[in-house]
Amino acid sequence: MQPTEDIINFFNFIGHLVCHQRPERTLWIGGHYLPVCARDSGVFIGILLGFTLLWFLRRKEAKGPPNLYMSLVMTLPLWIDSFGQALEFWTSTNDLRLITGLLFGTALEPLLIYALSLPPLKMEIPLIKSIQPKHAVLDDKESWLDAKTLLFGVILSVILFFVIRSLVGSEFSLYYWLISIPIIVEIISHLFVLPLLLLIIILRKIMRKKLTYLTKYNYRHACFIFKPASLKHLKLTKLEGRVQNNFRKWQNIRWYMC
Repeated sequence: MQPTEDIINFFNFIGHLVCHQRPERTLWIGGHYLPVCARDSGVFIGILLGFTLLWFLRRKEAKGPPNLYMSLVMTLPLWIDSFGQALEFWTSTNDLRLITGLLFGTALEPLLIYALSLPPLKMEIPLIKSIQPKHAVLDDKESWLDAKTLLFGVILSVILFFVIRSLVGSEFSLYYWLISIPIIVEIISHLFVLPLLLLIIILRKIMRKKLTYLTKYNYRHACFIFKPASLKHLKLTKLEGRVQNNFRKWQNIRWYMC
């Protein structure tokens, strides 16, 4: 049992980095509290669901963003519930936290991947490169993920909500692992691995631009060869071979650019 407890402690440690882990707001499944609260659990499971939608149902040749109206409908409930609770207008419940998190995560993942594909960023990131749009155009009317697909995501989110809700209070440990492992994978991949990859890619782009600039600069200055057709009337000054100010008057001078 010790290895199992160590893994659960590790999961709780990862969850503690991103979540308050208050027991009254965390789901008890499989004899343990999940690594993060109900809302965060919904968000990270929703992110996995959004990735699945992209993998199978995206419009590969489309250039426009995911349907923005449907994305707004899916993300707005989480903001309303979060701010309403923070401002003490009402006290949310774990059911409400879970379903709003699921909807938010499902809509967030397509928006995130699309944003990373836009020209100002346009980053080819391992694992998601195969599903990124080839040519993202923000004002294109053809949605990369249309409203019908996102509506299907809403239906799947509701189904997942009832499935997870039915497992709350269960003592069967397998349920804990089935839900906790995807959550931890999404936390590590999106909050730790992805920022690190973005930093590496940005630094590589900066270094590549600097090297390209220096290469062009040195190329133009080092390869600019002065080859006079005749040095009969040419007076050179200093060792560098500087030409007198009136060199343009000479017709027998040729310049070659590498």
